[in-house]
Amino acid sequence: MHIALAFLSDMMDQNSGHICNITSSASLISNPKMAVYAVSKWSVIGWSDSLRLEMKHLKKNIGVTTVKPCYISTGMFDGVRSVIPLLKTEKVANKIIKGIEKNSIFVIMPWNVNFVRFFRGLLPIWFFEWFVGKVMGVYNTMEHFKGR
Repeated sequence: MHIALAFLSDMMDQNSGHICNITSSASLISNPKMAVYAVSKWSVIGWSDSLRLEMKHLKKNIGVTTVKPCYISTGMFDGVRSVIPLLKTEKVANKIIKGIEKNSIFVIMPWNVNFVRFFRGLLPIWFFEWFVGKVMGVYNTMEHFKGR
């Protein structure tokens, strides 16, 4: 936020620019052993959406793209075990650049993470948590975590 705000005033004066905020799929789904991480990511979503809508309301030509990747193979998530393979850094970087070029509101990786919000809103919470925890194993992904 501090970095974006350092440039936002000049972008507004020029009526041009783009802000890209990197969050995580942890902003879409709670996960045991990730409470502090998840809250920081959830807050980025709210700030990004508010900033994007504010720029739209002010009729400023400033895009805001919010990136929500799953686990990325950077070492930060060493030991994570997930049914969804860790994302490759180069592929993530390329998708982010394409998202900015298209002025995408969200860049979500992998694509199937798009359904999390839909199913969380549609299903009873007890069923959603059972499915995510027991069937998908999401709540156990951090059991062997040893990353940074």
